[in-house]
Amino acid sequence: MRTSYRLMLLATAGIGAMGLALASAAADDIPTVKIPDEYVTGIGPAGLERPASFPARAQPSSGGEKAAALNGTLYAVVAPTYNGAGGTLSYLRLFNGASAPSNFSITVVGSPTGRTYGTANIQVGRSASPQYTLTQILQNANAAALNGGDTSYALYIQNPDAAAGYQHVTYNSVNGFFENVSVCNALLNQAVGTISSSAVLTNVHTSRIAGYPSQVEFHNYWNAPVTYRVTLVDSATGTVVGSPVNVQTAPNASYSMPFTFFEQQAGWAPTANQFHANLVITDTSGGPPYNLVGQSIVNSTLSANVSMSTACAVNKPASAGDYGGGPGLNGY
Repeated sequence: MRTSYRLMLLATAGIGAMGLALASAAADDIPTVKIPDEYVTGIGPAGLERPASFPARAQPSSGGEKAAALNGTLYAVVAPTYNGAGGTLSYLRLFNGASAPSNFSITVVGSPTGRTYGTANIQVGRSASPQYTLTQILQNANAAALNGGDTSYALYIQNPDAAAGYQHVTYNSVNGFFENVSVCNALLNQAVGTISSSAVLTNVHTSRIAGYPSQVEFHNYWNAPVTYRVTLVDSATGTVVGSPVNVQTAPNASYSMPFTFFEQQAGWAPTANQFHANLVITDTSGGPPYNLVGQSIVNSTLSANVSMSTACAVNKPASAGDYGGGPGLNGY
């Protein structure tokens, strides 16, 4: 019996070893593929086609770049960006949800080399979300032109405030195409909701951008009516404009309203240079914001609706998905 048992153990061990060997062989059979150079992005997608030939790559210059890769886990990353080739240009909107002016540090990184080209420092006022072109950010960072094999810039953002956020949008001056290309590790309203009873919509088009009018969408997913207070803020300056508007929502109901509805209800007529507004949407009871909020623009040039809802948080909330409730953001 003992001999038979010993033989069984040896056979089992052999099968186990064989299984490990087979698994190892199977793992070794999985190919590892390097992404071809032609898929390195950053060139404006005029037609999504790759040019037949590229100009010779420039040699590295002495433009102040440092050959040191960054640990991206310490940053919010915007990539790829577009520097105007084919008409497509990147715009970065920086939202400050803090109660005082806040500083954004934006490190410009070359792709695919990972070299640092410079760092821009931008102060944003309370509740504001000014918009900057990629060109302006590069100038602020004293960044050199792309060189040494780089085909685009990536932006690495830092800001210590819990409700700091951003949007990455692009506009093509040739065909009029405008879209939100934000890609987030964490959403702005997740961060805002952990410290307040508010949600926010940033850079909603005012009536001054007649060719791209904005629609605002609400959905109340609570099983009872909820009244939300909507405060309008000038995106460029952070100044409250007009009077707050109370909006009552029915349980499980969805709404879609032109932004001009809020302009009229707040008694606000945007001036010639007031192109964007932030909406701070607060549960008047002080409870968590049981609502979904979004925005879209109507692209009159292309007769299409474009979703502009996604906005990213710079920092992942400590308790993502858990809403703190309490006072509205910045007292709104």
